[in-house]
Amino acid sequence: MKKSILILLLYSFILLISEIAYRFIFNLPSLQVTKILETFAVLFVMSGIFYFAKYRTTRIVAFVFFSLSIIANNVHYAVYQSWITGINYWLMFKEITEVSSAGLSMIDKLWPHLLWGILECLFYLSLNKFRKNVSIAADLLFWIPMLLIPIRSFNTNQEMGVSPKPEYGRIKANYFSFGYFLGRTLPYQIFNLSSIPVYNQPAPEKISEGRVKNIILVMGESESAVHLKLFGYHRETSPFLTNFAQSPLQPIIKPTYSAGLMTAVSLPSFFNAIPHPNGYQQINLGYTNLFRLAKEQGYETHFYSTQATNEMAIMNLIGNRWIDKLIMPTDLGYSGNQNIADENLLPLLSSIDLTKGKHFIVLHQRGSHVPYGALLSDKDKIFGEKTIIDKYDNTIHKTDSLLETVYNRLQSHPDQDWIFAYTSDHGQFVTEKTFNQGTIQPNSYLVPMVIYSPKPSIQALAHSTFDTCQTAFHQQLSVLLVQILGYDMASPGCSEGTVTGNLITGDAGFLHVKQGRVQYIYPK
Repeated sequence: MKKSILILLLYSFILLISEIAYRFIFNLPSLQVTKILETFAVLFVMSGIFYFAKYRTTRIVAFVFFSLSIIANNVHYAVYQSWITGINYWLMFKEITEVSSAGLSMIDKLWPHLLWGILECLFYLSLNKFRKNVSIAADLLFWIPMLLIPIRSFNTNQEMGVSPKPEYGRIKANYFSFGYFLGRTLPYQIFNLSSIPVYNQPAPEKISEGRVKNIILVMGESESAVHLKLFGYHRETSPFLTNFAQSPLQPIIKPTYSAGLMTAVSLPSFFNAIPHPNGYQQINLGYTNLFRLAKEQGYETHFYSTQATNEMAIMNLIGNRWIDKLIMPTDLGYSGNQNIADENLLPLLSSIDLTKGKHFIVLHQRGSHVPYGALLSDKDKIFGEKTIIDKYDNTIHKTDSLLETVYNRLQSHPDQDWIFAYTSDHGQFVTEKTFNQGTIQPNSYLVPMVIYSPKPSIQALAHSTFDTCQTAFHQQLSVLLVQILGYDMASPGCSEGTVTGNLITGDAGFLHVKQGRVQYIYPK
């Protein structure tokens, strides 16, 4: 027995030294003395469970839990500077294709963290070769706390699973996070147990046959308004928009609060005119879906995307059942995992005869999605590729060029009965040291918005909606489009609104904006 204790003490000590070294090398907050002792105790218990557990199932689950604690936290901190949370687990499993794609694109940054974690896990696994004595007490010591934490998470609002503190050891942090995922996030998402009021809105009343023949919306990807010189950025990343804003045509170009912090939240909310969290029921009913409303007014609906088909599982929430012409990269001969350059949208736009009938057209970009600039040609990399900011700014400049081309094609059209709009689903937080999305940094939720129509009545309607706004909301643009389609829907104004967090229900929290003041709210 003494030998077993010595082995466990040695393993726990080595794993503790590894955690301290990992934090030092990768600039994580260091452990205080009390947390060092606590982390050592946790490692000793986890080692003892694996060493003494009687049942193989216990050892397998303990190893999986240990591996998630180490590797998932390493990777998550490398990207987001925080430990993984229960909400992050849900998003990881729900958006596994996009998470995998983004992870592979960042492998040059993540591999040291992955390798460190894998080596720690293999070292922990090597305890198996010393096992001699077994006791069911070790199994009970593992399963009782593992079953208690989901129950506690369901019935309480413990913050440790919502946002575990960085001074926690990785195993302690993951204990609360994974328990929160199992006990709170998972059942709330599966059984729709959200405490946030469900958003319901009847179908709007038709008051005209549609105010303009052709509606062209470019929906960008991951473009932050913070990176446009027009809004104070130090570098000219958007020369077309800068010049366009100063033209006598008086287009509307404003920074805008996105509908959500992630594509899977923002796009369904935008295309269904959902003003605040928990609009999932409204989205499924489709009463305010832009494509449905357009079809009912006799518009031919189009949605052309350059994003990989396998990464667009949210098309049912966007409204694919009301889209007449849906073209994804797979329809152009690419595989389901391939993203393609945004230039592919231009011939698709040109193939539409805007002189015949009415059209509601959405051009959905890959834009500024990670990996930044992967689909750009060398001539498009005007800022070089020395830093991650250079790469990101190249994509902003490329989108600006795309918008200019689309606008010029519309301007040259003999029929001036159209409206051109642009916005992005959400932004990105990009610095010299990190880049991510889904955080509550302004870079992540402030996006550009552009609106112009040569038809005076349409442009006047747009100005009446936005002229008093220093910063607009996605919801305002959604409602404007509903009104242009010929429906009666009150404009929400820009004095107050929300940015839904990483879940449509709002259970991951949301931002409440009032008179420019942004407050993060986590539901009780």
